[in-house]
Amino acid sequence: MCGIIVITGKNIDKIEDTEIGIMLSCLSLRGPDERNFARFNESILGQTRLSIVDIKEGHQPMRDNAGAFTIVFNGEIYGYKDLRDDLIKKGHKFSTNSDTEVILKSYMEYGKDCMRHIDGMFAFALWNDEKKELFVARDRFGKKPFYYTFIDEVFFATSEIKALFATGRIKGQIDCDALDDYLRLTYVPPNKTIYKNIKTLLPAHAGIIKDGKIEIWKYWELKKQELDISYEEAKIKIKSLFDEAVKKRMIADVEIGSLLSGGVDSTIVTLYAQKYSKTPIKTFSVGYEGIKNELPFAFEASKKIGTDHYTLDIKSNLIDELKKIIEYMDEPHADSSNFPQHMISELASSKVKVVLSGDGADELFMGYGWYQKYWHTPRWKISRLFSNSFKAQQKEITVFDKNKRQKLLKEKTLENEAFENEVVKNISNPIEKINAFDLCVYLSGQLLTKIDRTSMMHSLEIRSPFLDTALAEFVYNLPIEFKLSKTKNKIILKDILAETFSKEFVYRRKQGFGAPIEKWLQDEKMKVFVKTILESENNMYRFIDKNQTIKILNDFYSKKIRDARKVWSLLCLALWFNAHGKYHE
Repeated sequence: MCGIIVITGKNIDKIEDTEIGIMLSCLSLRGPDERNFARFNESILGQTRLSIVDIKEGHQPMRDNAGAFTIVFNGEIYGYKDLRDDLIKKGHKFSTNSDTEVILKSYMEYGKDCMRHIDGMFAFALWNDEKKELFVARDRFGKKPFYYTFIDEVFFATSEIKALFATGRIKGQIDCDALDDYLRLTYVPPNKTIYKNIKTLLPAHAGIIKDGKIEIWKYWELKKQELDISYEEAKIKIKSLFDEAVKKRMIADVEIGSLLSGGVDSTIVTLYAQKYSKTPIKTFSVGYEGIKNELPFAFEASKKIGTDHYTLDIKSNLIDELKKIIEYMDEPHADSSNFPQHMISELASSKVKVVLSGDGADELFMGYGWYQKYWHTPRWKISRLFSNSFKAQQKEITVFDKNKRQKLLKEKTLENEAFENEVVKNISNPIEKINAFDLCVYLSGQLLTKIDRTSMMHSLEIRSPFLDTALAEFVYNLPIEFKLSKTKNKIILKDILAETFSKEFVYRRKQGFGAPIEKWLQDEKMKVFVKTILESENNMYRFIDKNQTIKILNDFYSKKIRDARKVWSLLCLALWFNAHGKYHE
């Protein structure tokens, strides 16, 4: 895992080495082991490295043997050894055993069609010194970030926005449309950033930058293909694909652990991972002291699988830890599970460099409660305001409705759901629309953003077997009935785990990883902190109406409203403006 910076354009010789060093220093947590950069006439590539594969030889920026192609790469390529063997058969000679060089040679062999052959979590940039062009790409689900901007016709890109600001060449221009999205969803969707003048490369997209222009295209998407398969045949196929997905993610030159909450997803990941370790793998879980706790289930799973288990009962100073998380986040993000994810990443990083996780299972196997709720709700029970289950579900996940957002935002915003509408436009089944939203918007915009940032805070790499391409393509096309019933969700996945674990363990009620924010907000110390932050002067109030904010705050504490998400979202936004306002115009 790494952090990368990329600069390409005319007259870049004026960019000092010290400026490049400052940018790279902003990415030191992503790559604490090495820091290097390379210059060309029209390009600069830099990288900070967290050494996982081919520790001795996999240095970056990496050039091919002839020196015409150079790459910087953040992430991991799965199954790279098989791809390496194929490329050797085609006549390519390798200088290292790294997955980085496999990308390099794949591009040399296939050009931009190399994306058909590369699978993993990644963001990379490859300079072609013959054509004087830069080829960039991001993984299929958006596990690794890639931000970019043009400054005086020079292209700048990096793993974290803070590295762009570190140049002193750009200030962030707040995008009120993105603020509107945040107030609606608690995160900025994957098609934009919080800044008008900084872009993000979408998941499953690649591009070429040449002569001050960028051309971007989509190289992959999940497509519906009818499967003629029985339930038992599907179980066998899932077990085979999942086993291969885990096996590929257990390859590293460092020890690999697993995040084990005791839920279905993390338990089955850990169960399969232990098969590929000669010693008990290290597993990690956290609980909330005196509130809600899945630690007993994690202990039970660890004991049955035979792992070396570590736990943390969260007692930390919430206020200080919340500030740390938000200061690291480049964009506002108010998911309540940011806090436990940060704490478990800190715990895991004290023992290992890499862990597996169960992320992606709920999206692929329809594990969220709203799938059951809206699949089995007769149309007449859905509000007359909503013509189908998808619209009703969108209302359910909305924190501030349109009317409240218009009151909160000082600047009028556009209709802001064009990206989501594009995602679902060719889907007629409302449940499949919800699923497409979860896979294409929620997963990358909220979940994977949280996972990447809270793990990189601690120089920890997290791998997600459920987001394996072959597995995802297969599961996405399974009949809904294999995943949902009136009484169960994730049916086929749970049935697979029930072959090893008891029914009581597998089919218990889902608890989730979110934090108990309503209880936290009622804590007297926290209450004082919240009121101090929201009642004082704040850069947020350049864009958000302070009177409306205070009214929401008072209504919550006077119990006129019980939706803690509203106060939490505004608190996180205010803290984010406090930490990042220095970067803004």
